[in-house]
Amino acid sequence: MKIIVTGCAGFIGANLTEYLLNKGYEVVGIDDFNSFYDPRLKEFNVTEFKDNSNFHLYRVDISDRPSLEKVIIEHADSTAIVHLAAWASVTYSVKNPHIYMISNIIGTNNLAEYAAKYKINNFIFASTSSIYGDSNSTPFTEEMNTDYPSAPYPASKKAGEVLLYTYSLNFDLHVTVFRFFNPLGARIRPDMALPRLIRSAEYGYDFPVYQNPQASSRDYTYIDHMMEAIEYTINNPFKYEIMNLGNSNPVTLTDMIAEVERATGKKVKTVETPLPGQMQITYADITKAKKLVKYNPVTSLQKMVEKYYDWFKQQPEWYKKGEY
Repeated sequence: MKIIVTGCAGFIGANLTEYLLNKGYEVVGIDDFNSFYDPRLKEFNVTEFKDNSNFHLYRVDISDRPSLEKVIIEHADSTAIVHLAAWASVTYSVKNPHIYMISNIIGTNNLAEYAAKYKINNFIFASTSSIYGDSNSTPFTEEMNTDYPSAPYPASKKAGEVLLYTYSLNFDLHVTVFRFFNPLGARIRPDMALPRLIRSAEYGYDFPVYQNPQASSRDYTYIDHMMEAIEYTINNPFKYEIMNLGNSNPVTLTDMIAEVERATGKKVKTVETPLPGQMQITYADITKAKKLVKYNPVTSLQKMVEKYYDWFKQQPEWYKKGEY
């Protein structure tokens, strides 16, 4: 079975590509290796599977219609498209909103259009927990109003969800939207909390604290459980569904810092750094995903941190120190 994975060199995309290859799938990877963070990290992400005979890598920007269509035509026998390519980060989107409109909205439309045109009738889309904004009601359920995102990044993901609904309605494209909640695992983006906390503990770097660490909490989720949900949907497409993929167990920053200090045996150096646009809490209701895709996130925060730290220690020194 052949699967197209966009954003295959990013955190989630590289993990999904490796997961699918290990399961015997053929993977067509699309990534433009852009400069959102150092492209050397993306090259690093694909190192372990880039020479796999079942992996085909295309260095293509999804907003480049002719180049993208050429790839889709060549692999029109694919079973599904898993669309993970996107510019992420709430903070960066406030400073550079136009980039998010081009890649996250126009790029998504291009993929959906070609999926419909060339009859690749299973489209899986990565959305985000940021789409909920600072809702007064928790846990977040898929039925909540998401019309008021706090920044261009979640706004672009909301636009993608709505756009894909119209493709499902008008072109009979099967669409599954997964709203990811704070995934943790190998290859996680270097600007995210866990790698920064570990670098702080290991090398004495400052760790910026944007909010009250006891009031701010995140629904951290082990990435392997997300991969299982995606694989299930590859084999069991839906007409149009939106599902949360979280852990349904928010963890305060204070508790996350304590877990990192326990795993490393070292202290984290925190500094207060106010920053706008950050959500106070992410908290997923995962009832729907449990029912529809047999989603079962059983990995504890302690185990997630331990697994990542064990992986981190095996990486080259330039990677661990963040010298990029």
